[in-house]
Amino acid sequence: MNDVDKLWELQTVLSTLNEREKEMSVKPESFAAVDREYQSVNDEVTRLQGQIDVLAKERRRVDGELTDQQELLKKYQGQLMQVKNQQQYAAAWKEIDATRKHVKELEESVLKNMTEADGYQQQVDARKDGHAALQSRYDAAHAEWQHSLSDLRKEAAQLRARAAQIESTIPERMRSEFQRIYKQRQQIAVSPVNSDTCSSCRTRVRPALAQQLKRGELVHCEGCHRILYLEKSSS
Repeated sequence: MNDVDKLWELQTVLSTLNEREKEMSVKPESFAAVDREYQSVNDEVTRLQGQIDVLAKERRRVDGELTDQQELLKKYQGQLMQVKNQQQYAAAWKEIDATRKHVKELEESVLKNMTEADGYQQQVDARKDGHAALQSRYDAAHAEWQHSLSDLRKEAAQLRARAAQIESTIPERMRSEFQRIYKQRQQIAVSPVNSDTCSSCRTRVRPALAQQLKRGELVHCEGCHRILYLEKSSS
């Protein structure tokens, strides 16, 4: 096997490695479907819990204000017993009436808050009731995916080792040339010649270059500058 053959084999191995790495980066649909459902339920529970937390915070604020207003009402009622004329009595009743209305509004706000919180909690509980079955399906699909990833990782490691082995047998100059073109040309450094043309850019290979290829020499396409590879006849 000459050096150009080795470069072609190296590219083939690297291409397969790239495919396996892409497969490892993409969730299979068998898991992705369960994952979407799982994430959707979790996101909805998180959203509902967030609403409950907001209501709880508001409830604490209103409870505090309600306590203050109830204390204020007691104060005004106590002052009512100390008034000395009709004008003071009317003013005291005005304060009491306004405070009572505010207390009633706050109590109604607390009741509404509790009703809304209960509604959200019921929705959370309903989703959690079915969560065990969903968790089981998610875990099974995830385990299957991880098993497939284990196989892919093993194959990828073998491909990396094979690539390193091939590279170790290629002269440094040719290896550097291959790597440079590989990075610049969409990971295609070596292009097979089909019907006397470069398969990548369709530039025709001149007879003189074709003879060099047959001798196993390093030849670059005059169009795309990739390394040309002449596949051996199977006969």
